[in-house]
Amino acid sequence: MSMYPASRGYVNHVVNPELVEAMVVRHALNFAAQAGFQNLMVVSDCLSLINKLKSMDQDRSHMGAVVYDIKCKALKFVTCNFGHVDRSSNEAAHVLAKSAEHDVGSCWFSEIPDVIRTIVCNERCLSE
Repeated sequence: MSMYPASRGYVNHVVNPELVEAMVVRHALNFAAQAGFQNLMVVSDCLSLINKLKSMDQDRSHMGAVVYDIKCKALKFVTCNFGHVDRSSNEAAHVLAKSAEHDVGSCWFSEIPDVIRTIVCNERCLSE
């Protein structure tokens, strides 16, 4: 059975959505490494970031250093794949992120966070 851990925290003083998403992906990889995960599928609704992470080219944009850091961290896992999902398929992650405004950091391993419980349960029912 697959585990779907969750983590959230607040990113302060960053207004560029693409950069925030990159910082979140980097946090997710750090979280997964600390938790001992070896095989990852990281999805985001930020297509431009996913394209940068999948590209073999060096990213020379304002967030190139973060993209490079993510790529280096990804190599430490047995598998680490990046994929794009549309916003409607990523509702639970979006709601969890919005709930982190004053949260210094939370994580869940074997339970669904209350703030997204209904969304996750509805998605599971739709996929069965």
